[in-house]
Amino acid sequence: MPPNPAGFAFTARGHTCHALALFRRVCLCLMFLLFFGRMSVFAVEVSTLQAGEAVVLFPSTSHQSEDGRHWVVPLHAWVYVPQHSHLRRKAIAELLKQRHGLDVTPANAPFFEPRINLLLADNKRGRSIVVEVAGVRAALPPTSANGHSRGQVRIPLSADTPEGTRVTIRAVLPPTDSRTIEAAAHLVGRTGLSVISDIDDTVKITHVLDRRQLWESTFYKPFEAVPGMADAYRRLAAKGAAFHFVSSSPWHLAEPLLAFLGASGFAVSSISLKHLRLKDRTAFNILKPGRETKPPAIEAILTRYPERRFILIGDSGEDDPEVYAEALRRHAKQIARIFIRNITGAHRTDDRFTKAFAGLEAERWVLFEDAAAVEDQ
Repeated sequence: MPPNPAGFAFTARGHTCHALALFRRVCLCLMFLLFFGRMSVFAVEVSTLQAGEAVVLFPSTSHQSEDGRHWVVPLHAWVYVPQHSHLRRKAIAELLKQRHGLDVTPANAPFFEPRINLLLADNKRGRSIVVEVAGVRAALPPTSANGHSRGQVRIPLSADTPEGTRVTIRAVLPPTDSRTIEAAAHLVGRTGLSVISDIDDTVKITHVLDRRQLWESTFYKPFEAVPGMADAYRRLAAKGAAFHFVSSSPWHLAEPLLAFLGASGFAVSSISLKHLRLKDRTAFNILKPGRETKPPAIEAILTRYPERRFILIGDSGEDDPEVYAEALRRHAKQIARIFIRNITGAHRTDDRFTKAFAGLEAERWVLFEDAAAVEDQ
């Protein structure tokens, strides 16, 4: 009998049956892997959304991989259903009228209604968002209870993706969804200049120290830029600066804030806001001061770019001097200067600043009123 390389004796009936059974099992396994393997590929080819759900992709700053061959692009998405509840919006309007004397009028309703609707948004859990960056597709983890999901994708570092440029992050949607949902990723090099900036009362007039004006400027009026700050930031941008905006505003207002920043001439590389969800204990985050919410975001940026030089820009209204001074102590070699916009009529010799900047070189921080003072020296 000739040798059988497969190890099967086809001359015996029992062995023949055994071989056929084994063959069938192998075929079934191959079919199973092929079928479900294809399903898993198809599952990440497009985003999984339901009718009426909105998606926001946020701008981000990329960094080089350790081997210098790739850009690591952070991904951040928010999925929600816009709310148009007349009753809830009316209840909030009535509360703000009672407490602060603010009325919703035909003139301010175009600002009040969409912004309050965003605050009331129904966050969607368990949605899978697929994006494409420079020809590379990636699926973010399913969204959490607050509707947010974060991930990252690596794209090749090449002549087509040079340092300092921006690439588009595009949501891959089903063929029946004609929307275009995009954000930009700034390809930030290992060295160079970066700016970490507050938003409220630093580049946008908010009046955070006056509750009535705070609510009015946030929900009843068009956002207004601080005079001269956009020009100052453009001068820094001309030197190749990347701009990281870190604010205590909620993520719900990211869309109107980003629209304001862009329209006012502020370049945005990344944005970090405050998480809150009205349905759980994170609702109390709205009361958290900047000294609690900002340091983790600032620390993450400084850690991600250890060789870059930083300028920190904030204001005297809340906790920016204290937060920035502490960051300077931890990262003295990275942080070149701190600029504090004076909105409180303060003086450098006030106890607050003496304590905050104790032990730090006086020339490392500037208290300013004229935006022309903001410069890279």
